[in-house]
Amino acid sequence: MHAVSTATHAQKAEAAGVDAVICEGFEAGGHKGFTELTTLVLTPMVADAVAIPVVTGGGIGDARGVLAALALGADGIYMGTRFMATREAASHQRVKSAIVAATDVCTVSVPKAHMLARDLSNDFTATYQQMKSEGAAPQVLAKYLGAHGQYHSQYLGQADDAEICCGQVAGLINEVDTAGAVLEDITNSIRAQFDALQERLAAML
Repeated sequence: MHAVSTATHAQKAEAAGVDAVICEGFEAGGHKGFTELTTLVLTPMVADAVAIPVVTGGGIGDARGVLAALALGADGIYMGTRFMATREAASHQRVKSAIVAATDVCTVSVPKAHMLARDLSNDFTATYQQMKSEGAAPQVLAKYLGAHGQYHSQYLGQADDAEICCGQVAGLINEVDTAGAVLEDITNSIRAQFDALQERLAAML
């Protein structure tokens, strides 16, 4: 599988022989391309553009997101941030707590040399953005990134002073549970969400 951020990328990946593509919406955490297509727009574009299976991710953390992705044409779901905040995740407990504490607009898009990263807003992102806005040299920025990278947050627990790659869906995560419980809640809730959607549609049509 290959992650893509445009329908053109998806077609090139299909031509190269990949088995499936992963739509990575702009809401997604971690490193991504400079394009700003959201999951809502990117998923149907890619579903219309390729014949291979389409997996979608970015902004999905519960049954509502899964149902929406399937309606957009996805064949599978890709979730990262939601599983960072599970008991089995290798992420440091301080990172998990920071995700649970996050609300509303809790992430920021951080421009790097050759890509963007979506990170949980903290002292690291504020300092990096200030350095960049003040014209810090690329080598200075690279040195700062190296000294405050994911290792320092995920494994050393520096949740305030280091980078935490994290999607916008962090604002929807309210507890650290087991991965199995997360999946069970999603699968058990999809039918109820689908039934509620049908009722709303019936009232509109």
